[in-house]
Amino acid sequence: MAMEEKQLSEKESLQLISRMIYEAKGYFYESGISSLVYGFSILVCSVLAFLMEKKFIRFPFVPFYLLVPVFFIQGWLQYKEEQKKKAKTFTDEAIDAVWLGFFISALIASCGRFAGLNYIVVTIVLVLIGFATFLTGMLAKFPYHKIAAFFCWILATVSFFILNPYIYLLLAVAAIAVWIIPGFILNAVFRKQYN
Repeated sequence: MAMEEKQLSEKESLQLISRMIYEAKGYFYESGISSLVYGFSILVCSVLAFLMEKKFIRFPFVPFYLLVPVFFIQGWLQYKEEQKKKAKTFTDEAIDAVWLGFFISALIASCGRFAGLNYIVVTIVLVLIGFATFLTGMLAKFPYHKIAAFFCWILATVSFFILNPYIYLLLAVAAIAVWIIPGFILNAVFRKQYN
């Protein structure tokens, strides 16, 4: 069975060539701001969850519910940056797909809270963070992400032995390693490149 060849229009051909050129040049337009917003949000929510479990503070809801509006804010920031890109590369699309898969998987895992599996949910999320970070490092050829992924997997392994409120501090450390540090790195590179 022969596959039909699709004829590209002139516009589609130029877009494809642009994407390939920017991919080859290692072009990126990422300020790191959305990563910082998400990282600091997870850090704060993790610390609040720890303090709540230790009875230092009280909340009428689970602190991680604060991530819902943050998710939309971070998505909006990402959308604004996407608009400024000269071309969206294949790597950009692959990394976006990896993190979309992570967020959907983490959301499904969080349903374990309703079954009383609060601490195991954190372990699962740490494994997912490590996996998504590893794939990002491989796709972007960014060694830091590969190291951060293995660090998250170590945290996930350790978390099996910390099924108590201190597990939330492991999640806070993962947020620093996976989103906050790379966010500052990207922001520094972005400022150097565009200022």
